[in-house]
Amino acid sequence: MRAYLAAAALCAVACSRPEPPKITPHAARVQSVTPLGVGLALELDVENRNPFPLIVQEVSGTLKLGAGVEVGRARSEPKGNVPAKATTRVPATLDVPWTQLGALAPLAASGKPVPYTFDGTAKIGSTKLSFDVPFTVKGEITQAQAIQAGIRGLGGLIPGLK
Repeated sequence: MRAYLAAAALCAVACSRPEPPKITPHAARVQSVTPLGVGLALELDVENRNPFPLIVQEVSGTLKLGAGVEVGRARSEPKGNVPAKATTRVPATLDVPWTQLGALAPLAASGKPVPYTFDGTAKIGSTKLSFDVPFTVKGEITQAQAIQAGIRGLGGLIPGLK
């Protein structure tokens, strides 16, 4: 009977379903704002609750400004390794090309920092399974960065303006 109970307990542990990792954004920094887009540096704490290692294969998402105006999408392949039963900080750098540079102009003219939200998903897994784990990062683009991007963007459209 003891052997049966031990085997059943071992199977319960070994046969359990893999748990999706948990992502906690640690830091987000706007590296650049240009007429081409926004350079965003993220640091994500990835918690692996499984008894096997995982790999952060891809980070992707949508950048929204102000009250939720979508201004670009991006993806990165950080290739961070997350050991079994551990939490690892994984850096990801994303170059988000503008789909609506004009959305930045009214926000830049407000005289205040421009709030942003990056709604992302990290694809994390191994050779046999994969999880899509959502996360959200909030921050601000400084007024100086927003104005500089707007001026440079207009400079490319209006001859003689730099």
